[in-house]
Amino acid sequence: MEFHRDTGKVLRVVLLITLLGVALFASPMLLDLIGFEFTLGPWIAYAMGAICIFFGVARTYQLVRYPFRLAVGEAGLSIRCDGLSADIPWAALEEVTVERVHFVGPSSAPHLIVWPAPGSDLGFKAGYRRKGDERPGRLVIQLSELREPLAQVAAVLQAYAGGRFSVRDLPASAA
Repeated sequence: MEFHRDTGKVLRVVLLITLLGVALFASPMLLDLIGFEFTLGPWIAYAMGAICIFFGVARTYQLVRYPFRLAVGEAGLSIRCDGLSADIPWAALEEVTVERVHFVGPSSAPHLIVWPAPGSDLGFKAGYRRKGDERPGRLVIQLSELREPLAQVAAVLQAYAGGRFSVRDLPASAA
């Protein structure tokens, strides 16, 4: 089964950031038109606006250039995202988890994380580590970005990954 990113949701956030950047960039000139002075100095608004516009355009390019695709099947996982392209057999994975990552807030959506088996070379860097766990893992996607609901993703992963799949550290409402 294939899962795809809800690009509409992500692009709305990117558009909001870009529009914020345009508004910041234009605010000193607009305030000058109506007779107010930008007291902090226009360079702050120009710099912040340019940064927001840059990140908005860069993220849009990344979404268009590297569309997300996650395929789960009998052979394993096929992941295409953000420059990563990997076909991972189940034997190369020690664990596949759905959990909240430790560096975001407790109300954040969970992530899909793959944990390579010791000695497996998956062809990409696995740099995420849980608190108190030295095994490296790879954050694949925040599940709120997917079109499919968490329950459907978990059911498919459970069906194919079996004992390798677990759901950890989620509030009862999300599980």
